[in-house]
Order: sequence, then structure tokens, then C-alpha cells
Amino acid sequence: MARALARRRVRRRRKRCGACGRTRLATGFYRCAAAADGLDDWCKECRRAYLRRWIARHRAAHRAWTRAYRERNRDELRAYQREYQRRRRALMRVGRWRPKAA
Repeated sequence: MARALARRRVRRRRKRCGACGRTRLATGFYRCAAAADGLDDWCKECRRAYLRRWIARHRAAHRAWTRAYRERNRDELRAYQREYQRRRRALMRVGRWRPKAA
């Protein structure tokens, strides 16, 4: 039921960004379960810019939160890294590894 409702909400093709006012495709917005249409009020571009500004202004708090998160989730993060490296090495052996362009 929840999935069907979520799919119905995202069917809306275009939406206006609450920050910049531009109309964009629904794919230009992050999902937000709390919103009536299932999409964030701000477009991805505006949301990323806001987060970059917030992190720059609250550097110490962000570092503290990141440090605490890594301590709380140390085992899961290590398991993820082990699996990522295992898959990467396997792809490198067969010549299919393509690092992401920066």
C-alpha cells in the first residue's frame, strides 16, 4: 500500500522549486515521505547548495556528528568497505573496473 501511494505521488511530472522558483522535472527533486507529493520542496541543486553552506558555517558540529556516526557504525562501515574493495578487485582482474570521473 505504501509503495503504491509513493509511486502515485511521484507521477507528477513537473514541480516548482520553493527556493529558486524554477520549474523542474520530478527527477530534479529528492524524495520526501512527509510531503504530500512525495518530493522535497527544494530542487536537488538548491538543497545541495544549502547543505554546503550549512556545513561551512557549522564545521565543528558537522565534524563532531560525522565522528560520532563513524564510531556508532564502525562495523557496518568496515563491512561495506571490505565488500566494495572485494568487488573492485574482482572487476580489476577482468579489466572491467572504471573509476568514477571526478
